[in-house]
Amino acid sequence: MSMESAPPGAVSPRADLWAALVWMAFGAGVFTLAWRMDRLENLHINRYEIPGLVPMLLGAAILLLGFVLALRSIQRGALGPVATPADRVPGARRYMAAVIGAMLAYSVVLVGHGVPFWLATLLFVTGFIFFFDRERQRSLGRGTVRQLLLAFAYGAATSAVVTLVFQEVFYVRLP
Repeated sequence: MSMESAPPGAVSPRADLWAALVWMAFGAGVFTLAWRMDRLENLHINRYEIPGLVPMLLGAAILLLGFVLALRSIQRGALGPVATPADRVPGARRYMAAVIGAMLAYSVVLVGHGVPFWLATLLFVTGFIFFFDRERQRSLGRGTVRQLLLAFAYGAATSAVVTLVFQEVFYVRLP
């Protein structure tokens, strides 16, 4: 297919292809490491409860979705001539650093250090949505109080669902 003019801020097909290759390698690695985990046959573990089953399925899903992204990027012209590079989005690196910092604060500082999992998840999701979706919410004409209430509702729902699924479905004891 020929290269169509992409909207401003769109990811190039070549960048999508590179990202797809990284996701495929990551998915294959997760799948392989999960497959190699001890199956605990000596304890007569049910084959649907073996350690590594969920990570193996997730690794397979990531690998498959990476493959789909690679196909899509090739269809969009990733293997064709290189187009002129897109202008860099101002503040994109600062934004990415803030996202990574928020995720590290959640996973390293909040979870497992005295704050209950449900509360840490509630705080993280609420804060993440409130701060990183602020511009879009303002463009929709929503005030700060409404933004905060929506973020809190999404944070509470996410916290409840994730906590219940981990505790009641996967039988994971949460901090």
